[in-house]
Amino acid sequence: MLLSQLPKGTVAEIHSVSHPQEDMQRQLLALGFDPGETVQLMTKAPFGHSLQIKVGSTLVAIHSEDASYIHLCD
Repeated sequence: MLLSQLPKGTVAEIHSVSHPQEDMQRQLLALGFDPGETVQLMTKAPFGHSLQIKVGSTLVAIHSEDASYIHLCD
């Protein structure tokens, strides 16, 4: 499953991050989207363009397109 598909309130573990843009890949990792870290979808903005995600104990907002490059464990 992809982070962009995670139902609101569900907790999952990150399997991998594979963004095709190297700078965005580094930024996602710097924000804490590391393999093995837990994530929870808190809020979707209207029209689903941005997501508020709890990464570990930190809240971050990312574009839903970028969330589609974060793969979750089954």
